[in-house]
Amino acid sequence: MECRRSGVLTRQVVLTPERQRDLQEVNARVNAAIWEISDREHHGREDVWSIPADGQGDCEDFALLKRKHLIERGWPSSALLIAVVGTPAGEGHAVLMAITSEGDLVLDNKTSRLLPWTQTGYLFFTRMSQSNPRAWEAIDGGTIAVTAATRRSYRP
Repeated sequence: MECRRSGVLTRQVVLTPERQRDLQEVNARVNAAIWEISDREHHGREDVWSIPADGQGDCEDFALLKRKHLIERGWPSSALLIAVVGTPAGEGHAVLMAITSEGDLVLDNKTSRLLPWTQTGYLFFTRMSQSNPRAWEAIDGGTIAVTAATRRSYRP
């Protein structure tokens, strides 16, 4: 399910008070429900993308679960994009971006605050394509360019 597009292909979701609550509730609930643990500790290997079924996961697992919950609430998958970023400390990190009429908002396991992507302090490298969740787009100074589809393996 996570690799298929769901809902109508839309460029952005109108950010109503209800949609704002969806984002805040899902971000806070998932952040509180999942214990952060590295893939090496959890799975014995690096870079495993999975929906955390046992209450443990790393940043991309948080993002996948948030995306899943928002899709279940009726959000179109094309407005929920996982992004790969660099933190100010130089670490790789993954977040969920909600593409809204009020800008692209970031749902992050490091904070329960929703922030516009330009105010996170992160360096954005790539994000999922709106039209094809298996393709990734390079982000270069605010410009998006589609890159080749990746074959990330993860288990829903």
